[in-house]
Amino acid sequence: MKNKLTFLIAPVVLCWCLFYLQGCKEPLIEDDNLLTTDDDLNLAKDTLTVKVFSEFEQPLNSNAAAVGLLGSVNDPNFGKTFAGFYAQCQLTSNNIYFGAAPVLDSAFLMMKYNGVYGKFDQPVDINLFELSQSINDSTTYKTNQSFSVNSSPIGTLTGYTLGTKLTDSVVTALGTLAPHLRIPLTNAFASKILEADTDVLRDNSQFLNLFKGFYLTTGSSNTGNGLLYLSLQSSVSAVILYYHTAVDTPLSYRIPVSGARANHFDNIYTGAPVNTSVTSPNVNGEEKMYLQAGAGVKGKILIKDLDSLPKNIAINKAELVLSQVADVFATDTFSGPLLLNLYRINDAGTGSALEDANLAGFGGVKTAENINGVTINRYRFNIKRYFQKLIQGVYSNKGFYLETIAPNSNSERVVIGNSSTDKNYQITLVITYTKL
Repeated sequence: MKNKLTFLIAPVVLCWCLFYLQGCKEPLIEDDNLLTTDDDLNLAKDTLTVKVFSEFEQPLNSNAAAVGLLGSVNDPNFGKTFAGFYAQCQLTSNNIYFGAAPVLDSAFLMMKYNGVYGKFDQPVDINLFELSQSINDSTTYKTNQSFSVNSSPIGTLTGYTLGTKLTDSVVTALGTLAPHLRIPLTNAFASKILEADTDVLRDNSQFLNLFKGFYLTTGSSNTGNGLLYLSLQSSVSAVILYYHTAVDTPLSYRIPVSGARANHFDNIYTGAPVNTSVTSPNVNGEEKMYLQAGAGVKGKILIKDLDSLPKNIAINKAELVLSQVADVFATDTFSGPLLLNLYRINDAGTGSALEDANLAGFGGVKTAENINGVTINRYRFNIKRYFQKLIQGVYSNKGFYLETIAPNSNSERVVIGNSSTDKNYQITLVITYTKL
C-alpha cells in the first residue's frame, strides 16, 4: 500500500514544484488579467515598470476638417476648453441669378449633428461671425490659428442646450431634414448675398470676395459641459436663403459648406492638475498621465528596467497595460476614449508608427475589466514586434507617446493611473519570452 501511495503522490509533487518555479516569474502586479492566455511552462514572463509624464501638444494641422467642434467645458482635471471652427461656403454653380428684385423671407446656417461629447445640458451662447480675412483650402492651418472676423455676429443662439435635438428631425420649408443645428441669420447679411451684383455671383472666386466664410463659436461668459460634433461635409450643412420675387414664391437657395475648413481650440489650464503635472513634473515620473484631444495633452511613457531582461530571447508577447483613474466626473460627463493611439519615440524625439499597429490584436480599445469586484477601464497594447527590435538594439529606448484618436477633430480626454501604492492602477509592460 505504501508503495502505491508513493507512486501516486510523486507525480503530484513534481508538478507542484514545476508550477512553483514558474510562479517565481509571475508579474509583480497582483492581477491575473495581466497574464497572457498563451502561458506555457516553456515560456518565461517578466513585468517591467515604467515612469510617465504628460506633455502639451504642439499645434496640429487642422485644415480640411471633416468634423467641426463647437462648445465649451470646464473639467476639474483639464481646466477650460473652448472649441469652434472656420469654414467657407461656395456656390453650387456659376452665374447664379435670384430673379428680378428678390425679397428675403428668412435665412439660416444649418449644420448637421454628428454626435456629442459630454452632456451639453448647461446653456451656452452660440455666435456666428463673418470672416473679414480670406482663407483658402490649399493652405495648412493649425489648431491654434485665428482669423479676423467682423465684430457683430451674423447669427446667434442664446442659452442653447442640446436636449433631444441630436435625434429630432427638423421640419423646414424644404421638407423634413436630418437633425441639425439651425441658426437664424441677420437680414443684413443674407440680403447682401441675395442682392449681390450678377458679376459677384459669376463664380466662386468672385463670391468668396463677398462672403469669405464664417467662424462658429461659443461665448466665454458661460462655460458649458459638452462639445458638439458637426458634419462639415454633409449635404445638410449650408447657408439657406428663403426668398420670393414678384412672380415666384416661395424660392430658396442653398450655399453648401465647402472649401477651407479648420477647427480652432483654446485650452486654458490655469489652476488645473494637468498644468502642474506638465510644467512641474516629478523627475521620477508622475502618478497620473493626462490625455486630451483638441490639440491638448499627450502622454509619454519611459521603460525603466529594460536591462533586467535576458539579452538573447525571442519575444512571444509584449503587452502594455494602462488603467483609467476612477473619476466620478469622467464617468458622469466625459467618458474615456474608446480607442487610444500608441507611437514609439524615434531618435528625433517625434512619434513614429509601431510595426504592430496594423496587426490584429494590437489593441488600444477601452475594455471594462472586473478586478477583485471593481470595474476598471483598461487599454492594452501588444507590441511584440517593436519590443523584439528594441532588445536587439535596432531601436533606442526612447519610450512611447500615447494620444487620443484624431486629436485635431476630437474632444475626448482621459486620466491614466500609475500609482505607487495601488497595483490595480499601475502601468505595466508584461513580457512573455523564450530564452534562446
